[in-house]
Amino acid sequence: MAKLKIPEDIEVLKQRVILALGDVKSEQENTKVDNNFLFTAKRTDAGRTLPPYYLVFFLLNDLLGFKNLGRFEKISWSLPIDFRGKAFLIEYRKFGLGVFADNLETDEIEAQEIVKNIHKAVKVAKPYFEWVASEAVKSSKLNVKNNSSNLFNAINILLSYIKKKNKKLKIVKMKYIEKQRKLHMEKLLQFISLLLNYERMPIG
Repeated sequence: MAKLKIPEDIEVLKQRVILALGDVKSEQENTKVDNNFLFTAKRTDAGRTLPPYYLVFFLLNDLLGFKNLGRFEKISWSLPIDFRGKAFLIEYRKFGLGVFADNLETDEIEAQEIVKNIHKAVKVAKPYFEWVASEAVKSSKLNVKNNSSNLFNAINILLSYIKKKNKKLKIVKMKYIEKQRKLHMEKLLQFISLLLNYERMPIG
């Protein structure tokens, strides 16, 4: 498969991604959905294994233009999808990203297929993610503190962890240096002792 150059080949990439998604589509006019579905949809087990939330959002909303219902209480974003005529939700909620369905007993298998296809599509869309990241860095739009509080918090936790590790490493290093100093001092004293004993030895 020829390597794509983004953004010149963006339409070719979109077609490849759509092919990888298979029956996963944005919500259609004829999608079967209950009137209260947005409020009664339940988290599936399959949805817990989705790729990272930012990749899914960039894939479906940013690249393919899937409709985003917006922010609600405890919901950062909500993408209604159609899978073989049935409605599902892909949402990023307080407890993480997930696929949400009307009936867990009957919809879990479909949810597994949705997740599997999204994983395939994410791999195909890799050139797009790399391009988006490079453009954000070039234009100075990458602002972790303002654009993603979750990511900012994660970085702070990581930095705190690194500082603690560095502190432990410094302590270990100082202990090692002190141990080596004592070892060298002992060898030096042994050498001096040998010299002194040698000088005291009778000649002839």
